[in-house]
Amino acid sequence: MTKPAAAEAFLRSAVEDLERFDFVGIVPSAHPLNAIEVTRVETDALEVRVPGRPPLLPALEQRVRASLRERGFASEAPDDTTRPWVKAVADTEEALATVETLLREVFDESPDADLDFRHGSHRLEYEAQQKLGVIRERVERVITEMLGSAPEQDEEHDYVLPVGDVRVSVSPRSVPNGQVVIRIACLTNVGLEPSGELGLFLGQLNFGLMFGRFALDSMRRAVWIDETLLGDHFDDDELRFVIEIVASTADEWDDRIKQMFGGATLREVIASRDAQALSSTKPGEGVGQYL
Repeated sequence: MTKPAAAEAFLRSAVEDLERFDFVGIVPSAHPLNAIEVTRVETDALEVRVPGRPPLLPALEQRVRASLRERGFASEAPDDTTRPWVKAVADTEEALATVETLLREVFDESPDADLDFRHGSHRLEYEAQQKLGVIRERVERVITEMLGSAPEQDEEHDYVLPVGDVRVSVSPRSVPNGQVVIRIACLTNVGLEPSGELGLFLGQLNFGLMFGRFALDSMRRAVWIDETLLGDHFDDDELRFVIEIVASTADEWDDRIKQMFGGATLREVIASRDAQALSSTKPGEGVGQYL
């Protein structure tokens, strides 16, 4: 849609017709990364959002983030490129004016830029977040019982618990279809040189495992083992079992992997206090994987 008056009239109608959790997306055809959303939230109020971007897409430029702050937008985690920048607006007219400001002053789109409009709903995301809170309480209770004290949490609010000589991360997550999953992962080795031989070895090793799988993070030269549970269906004993099996398999193989392919084990890195050697990206956190 290229005529500004027609685009404005269409957008006004679309915003006024939004039900709770629905959104209309405004996407410049020539620059599809510069997307904007107008969303009606659970309280019936309106928000204008600049959606977050998956890790493999270019992040919002620092200039754009600064411009959003100046115009009253905020992000729950400004350094997390996957999180949206959000501003509450009073009504349809303010929503339209804010979209116009973003297009012209932040994204430098011309007044006659061709715009695409897309409709969707954030209801599944909202329901998944509600469900995630309940499941996190269950997970924390089980881990607290295992440890005898409240578990440590990392910068992503995932639970970290020592099991023998290794450290296991338990990460409740919601995925785009509204399901909640629990990732149980353990970083085993760092500082390896990625190679075909290492990949072939891990693939063959996975073939023989009943639970868990090893994964190579080639960008960060790290090896992990992880397993996934469905959040709606797990029971407490199953979670305990998977934590223990991931930990014991990591402990069984980390020294062997080091002997065969070099690098260092996690416990050696912790003992040396070389935090920079640790990989911060957990397995399974690819493009579009989690909300």
